[in-house]
Amino acid sequence: MFKKFSLIMLLLLGLTIFAQGTGPVTAQAAGKQYGVLIGDGKGNYTFYDFNGTEGEQKIEISKSGSIMVPLKLLCGYMPDIDYSFDAGTRKAVLVNKKNGRKVVLTENSKTAYSYTKSSSKGTKRGLVYKTYVASDSNAAMAHMAALKWVMANGDGCKYFNKSAMIKAGYDSGIYSGIIVYNPYKKVTALPKAADVTYRTRINDSHILKVTIPEGYSMAQMFELLVKKGVCASTISLFEAAEKYDFSKYPLIGQLEADENRCFLLEGYLYPDTYEFYRNSRAEDVIARMVNNTEKRITAADRQAAAVQGYTVDEILTIASIIEKETGDVNEMPRIASVLRNRLSAGQRLQCDATIHYIERYVKPYITGDINRYNAYYNTYKCPALPNGPICSPGRNAVLAALNPEDTDYLFFVTDAEGAYYYASTYEEHLANIKLAGLNDTEQKE
Repeated sequence: MFKKFSLIMLLLLGLTIFAQGTGPVTAQAAGKQYGVLIGDGKGNYTFYDFNGTEGEQKIEISKSGSIMVPLKLLCGYMPDIDYSFDAGTRKAVLVNKKNGRKVVLTENSKTAYSYTKSSSKGTKRGLVYKTYVASDSNAAMAHMAALKWVMANGDGCKYFNKSAMIKAGYDSGIYSGIIVYNPYKKVTALPKAADVTYRTRINDSHILKVTIPEGYSMAQMFELLVKKGVCASTISLFEAAEKYDFSKYPLIGQLEADENRCFLLEGYLYPDTYEFYRNSRAEDVIARMVNNTEKRITAADRQAAAVQGYTVDEILTIASIIEKETGDVNEMPRIASVLRNRLSAGQRLQCDATIHYIERYVKPYITGDINRYNAYYNTYKCPALPNGPICSPGRNAVLAALNPEDTDYLFFVTDAEGAYYYASTYEEHLANIKLAGLNDTEQKE
């Protein structure tokens, strides 16, 4: 259902690697990062991040610009590939336990020997770059394509560049390319981002601190999480938000099914500073944020909403509009009064922020009829509140929605300096528009 909105433009590549069985292609400059996909015997793929920190086994870029992989770490995720290193001979040996294929690599040599079975005669192979032992991690490093000789066939190891990543639904902001290994069968295409499992190394060096600003939409949050390296794909985040069962959380569980609601979790991913492991599962990341919302929307908040005749979802929707209409905490209660007064009077809210939400943070992320939510969120068209929040509001906006200032205001407008003008009648509002130096097409209500 979802598609990617903004992708970083493809960059010129400059390292020699093998791409999709088509021969040498160019890769990005040193310092870029690469994802690794490993297939199992059942046809499932797992995404790993081998871009570690100092002292860890990690992908490195050689002096000549080749992508080098840590053999022990890589083989550790392939149950049927045995790895050993002889400190005396300085040789690394990889053996496929399923079919007997073997490859022997020697430190500081650009030559390897492959064997179709343990008893067969070895075949001399040339390497793009010499095998070496990393000075930082003490890991045996080999060119990423060296493992192809130990797979079921030579096409069990392939590199996919940014163009292929984008087509398969991966985000190209963090990773310059993806290396796919399948010890069991030929790799014919890059598995789709939504179909793979994501894993990370659980240690302190892979913890990322991410601050989600107040007023961010779900789409903005997902883009940020991918940009920071928390998740590898916005598509996986959108699909988790749509398909994962979050009904065990009371606030989500009490929401009624509504086909005219854009995103169920919009407004329920609390804006805060989080610590996540790099390359986390989308479900785990979203669950953390939903759980935080459950804690931050207190029992007193829920009771106050009920006493006032509102659901928590309606309060969050009001708060989300407040959040998008002003960043001034002092103005939030007055803007809340305008919104609440208009709702009580049966007037349309007519807030531009609801139009911006649909145009910027919904339509670019959906397929099919992209206009299907217009009438349910555009508050110049829908009779009351939109069908859900338009962002995740902060605490001040929630408190303002629950505690609006006692006014009879029905309109407000701001000038270029950020001063607010409030009015109880349309005539007063028109006068305020002139005071604010605006014309009637620039008014904010």
